[in-house]
Amino acid sequence: MKLGAKFWRRVAMALCAYAFLAPLFYMLSVSLQAEGHGLGGSWLAAARDPHWENYVRALERMGDWRRLIANTLLVSVLCVGGQLFTCSLAGYAFARVEFRGRELLFAGVLATLMVPEQATAIPRFLLFRSLGLVDSFAPLVLPSVLGGSPFFVFLFRQYFLALGPELGEAARVDGCGHLRAWWSIFLPLARPMLVTVGLFTFLAAWNDLWTPLIYLMSPEKSTLTLALASFNRSYNTAVELMLAASAMVLAPCLLAYFSLQRLFLRGIAIAAAKR
Repeated sequence: MKLGAKFWRRVAMALCAYAFLAPLFYMLSVSLQAEGHGLGGSWLAAARDPHWENYVRALERMGDWRRLIANTLLVSVLCVGGQLFTCSLAGYAFARVEFRGRELLFAGVLATLMVPEQATAIPRFLLFRSLGLVDSFAPLVLPSVLGGSPFFVFLFRQYFLALGPELGEAARVDGCGHLRAWWSIFLPLARPMLVTVGLFTFLAAWNDLWTPLIYLMSPEKSTLTLALASFNRSYNTAVELMLAASAMVLAPCLLAYFSLQRLFLRGIAIAAAKR
């Protein structure tokens, strides 16, 4: 009975994996077809004569792809660094620092999760315009640097609570203040959660189209997602090149996830285990 249940569980997992991997396989298969023939064959069949030059041609049609990668990487790295700093610090405060109204304030932070980003788009745009920051990377980075994700604050709080109270007591005995304890003791132990939040932030910043579309006007400040959207409008009949460009934009995300998968899953498991 147990063997049968294990077998069917593996079958179900294999089917789920196939359902998620099939679109990726389709994208790679069509991207290697000859131009004009990508949609003619079966989407399950691999390209018999792969045209790797599609990737080179896609890069050429995207424009200054080196600048696009540099802009996107700069924004993503700044977002990751700012999010890790502010959210880990806030999570530590809610988990380890005793102050009046802490639980009420934390409930208010969680309540902001129910506010959709589109509802704050216009007030945020007016704020950045009044500060003269439109057509710069500041509107893309500052919300993350200032701790713009209450969900990540929640994850860090849960992780720091799961570490146990004896660490804080030992830090106080050694004469550490809260900032020193956060930096020297809790952050090194929170590596799985740092990876988890960093990976979430990197994927969101790398794939973000909404924010650059609103705030960036100069072509030299464009990101990969803006270039990909412009590519789709300009060469919407070249499906093979479009999917080749999409695969190249997607590649860093897949590489980051699979290289950090173990720490990512560990961070999620530890945070979820704390009630």
